[in-house]
Amino acid sequence: MQGPLRARRVKLGPLAVSQVCFGTEHINRSVPEYGGDILADAARLHGVFFWDTDNAYGSHTQVAAGLKKQPRDQIVVCSKTYGRSREEAEYDLERTLRELDTPYLDLCLLHEVAAGTFDEKLPALEVLLRAKAEGKVRAVGLSTHSAGIVSRGADCEGIEVVCAPFNREGSRIEEGSLLDMENALCKAHSKGKGVYVIKVLGKGELTYDIRGALAWALERREFLDAYNLGVANLSEARENLTIFNELAHGEEA
Repeated sequence: MQGPLRARRVKLGPLAVSQVCFGTEHINRSVPEYGGDILADAARLHGVFFWDTDNAYGSHTQVAAGLKKQPRDQIVVCSKTYGRSREEAEYDLERTLRELDTPYLDLCLLHEVAAGTFDEKLPALEVLLRAKAEGKVRAVGLSTHSAGIVSRGADCEGIEVVCAPFNREGSRIEEGSLLDMENALCKAHSKGKGVYVIKVLGKGELTYDIRGALAWALERREFLDAYNLGVANLSEARENLTIFNELAHGEEA
């Protein structure tokens, strides 16, 4: 069924992902088995097979449980490293693979790359590129709240995906204006990078007008590939996905 409660499959750099990503930060208080069921049902029932986690979210046990309920090659898992040194990045990657009980990550991001710190992350980038060559990572990217770093990532050959906050209020952008961020994301997309946006609802600040906030973001889908909507349960996922698909594809989506 490709009805209004199923996410579209899109390209994110070299990966095929669901257009809507399930950010797992908000299920970290669920019993692991229950959290795993939420994720597995999101994939099985609604085609949301792109899951975002982080070793600071506290949701690894839920994601690991979810991965046991679906064929591994049918789920796209994104995680991150906060590391700057080779040692820090190696520790983060090995810890993540162990806690998720998976032999590889589909996408691993250099996380929270602040303005002016891109060069400091290059040792960690080398670790991720080596892990990709070894089959432990399938695609490499960066996440940032800085428009300048998105632009720098667009020019970096090893970066395949850029991830940044993007919403109509410019909320959570820490360096540059909303227009600066839009221009940087456009640049990245024009250079063949996957563009993955977070905080589309401003981390809750725009939930008073979910439809309007999603409509704004979807008006820019010519350079946005995947959207992390950040939900806590399957009911919220259904509600947001229904609105998202109605806006993106019409009532018959």
